[in-house]
Amino acid sequence: MKKYIVILFLLPKLIIGQDTLSLIDAIRIGMWENYEIRISSKNQEISKINNNWGNAGALPTIQISAKKEESLSDQSKNPASFIQQELRSTNLNGNANVNWTLFNGFAIKANKEKLKNLENISNNNATLTIENTIQGIILQYYNCVLQKDKLELLEKVVKLAKNRLEYEQTKYDIGISSKIELLQMENSMLTDSSNIILQKLNYTNAIKNLNLTLGKNIEKDWLLTEEIDHKIQLFNYDDLKASTLKNNTNIKNQYYNIQLAKQDIKLAMSPFYPVISISSGGAYNESHYDIGELSNSMNNTGKSINYFANFSVNFRIFDGGKLYQNIRSLKIQNEVHNLQLEKIQNEVLLQLSLNNDKYNSCINAFSLNQKAFKIAETNYNLAIDEKNRGTMNSFMLRDIEIAFITSGINAQQAAYNLIESKIALLKITGGIIQEFNK
Repeated sequence: MKKYIVILFLLPKLIIGQDTLSLIDAIRIGMWENYEIRISSKNQEISKINNNWGNAGALPTIQISAKKEESLSDQSKNPASFIQQELRSTNLNGNANVNWTLFNGFAIKANKEKLKNLENISNNNATLTIENTIQGIILQYYNCVLQKDKLELLEKVVKLAKNRLEYEQTKYDIGISSKIELLQMENSMLTDSSNIILQKLNYTNAIKNLNLTLGKNIEKDWLLTEEIDHKIQLFNYDDLKASTLKNNTNIKNQYYNIQLAKQDIKLAMSPFYPVISISSGGAYNESHYDIGELSNSMNNTGKSINYFANFSVNFRIFDGGKLYQNIRSLKIQNEVHNLQLEKIQNEVLLQLSLNNDKYNSCINAFSLNQKAFKIAETNYNLAIDEKNRGTMNSFMLRDIEIAFITSGINAQQAAYNLIESKIALLKITGGIIQEFNK
């Protein structure tokens, strides 16, 4: 999975201001510009940095300190002082210490494994963010296409109606057509024109929502280059189920949570083992005293160097039973995580079954709506011919025209529902990144 994520991030950026937009281009832009992906990428970097042996407690700590002190005490005018001089002193201190825990009941290894699991969870969360983003981009892209297709269908009908209205106006002017026929056609065209205004708003809003997901300026306009994918792909449910249990991101996250719980149990058991550590260091001290005229008659500088090395073994004998209580609690918590895994698996498999049934139903609905639209289109064209020949009135034509519009919209919606249910299957089985990284 990581390989596909890396490839998506390495895809070249598009030129800013490009007007045409394909689906793969939209996904590429989203991989670079989507805010959620950028945030999850930063969280990945943090988890990777934190996963090191230093944070696990395996490396020694080294401390070095130095200090210099200057002091002055003027006793020259103090009759009560034994030495009536300006007393100056200078102290220079330096220390170096090394502390290293060699063994603490396998806690170091458990901490390192825990940090690794936290990094895996962060990577898995990034994968989930990418999957959600890809799914959102695909659905919003095709929703834009859907709204565009609906708009074009209405514009096609209005264009034909406008030509018929001009023809009907001519007939009315020369007295071979009734006022009712003319007004009926004019009313139909105005109704469809009003629907076009609303549909343009739907299309504009769909583009804005797409831009928001892509991380682009919401006012950016695109020329969409693709139609809704009508390709029908049949799936074997057993294969989908196996892929889901193996690759579903939510299930994998729960596996990592179980591993974290196991590491917590190991950490809780570490106090039953001895803690072995060593420490060593050295200290240097230099002092200089200036006591005025007396300084020439005595040695007023002192130096000292001290070294030490310690080896310690600590073993906890009894703590009132708190360790046993903590371990029992963690073991119960681990059982809770395993129950949650079963719950998540059942919920995901239920969702898989529902999505699979929906996809199969969408296949049948798509086929039926496509056939119905072809019939309605043929009927609409025949009705126009009959209207032009004067064998059909405008009221009958309007009924057929409405049926044509409704059938066309249903066919377009069925195509969108088909791709939506297919994307849901790809996401739940953990294959959406691979599918759009071919």
